[in-house]
Amino acid sequence: METAYLVKYGMIVVGIVIILAGFWFHSIKKMTVNFSVVWEFLGVILIIIGTVPVLSAWTRLISAGTGFALFCLGTICLMGGFQFSLLVSQLTMKNQELAIQVSLLNQENERILFELEEIHKRKDREDLSGEERTGNEENPVCN
Repeated sequence: METAYLVKYGMIVVGIVIILAGFWFHSIKKMTVNFSVVWEFLGVILIIIGTVPVLSAWTRLISAGTGFALFCLGTICLMGGFQFSLLVSQLTMKNQELAIQVSLLNQENERILFELEEIHKRKDREDLSGEERTGNEENPVCN
């Protein structure tokens, strides 16, 4: 009977830890909103399973060794999933930053091309006005 209570309370504690960790990593901008919400739901589900007797009735059927092994395996899987979520979140944020930088570079490129086109137009106008004044200079573009 003690094993059942340990598993139930362990699930409640792990649920609380997952909720706090998801909130903390989202607040320091290490995890995106989507992953944070998923982890919050998982924490709430663990708390509900640990507190509702009908959902945690299966804990009476496991032995102490099985409960400990289940707890260790579950902890390792949760930590791995959490690390994977952090990694994907960081890659997503870096991808968004890169897209912003590319957009800014494209905008600057368009501005430079527009300025270059204006310079060429001014130069062509100056060449035409200079030709009309002298009249007998040869046009190097036509030759």
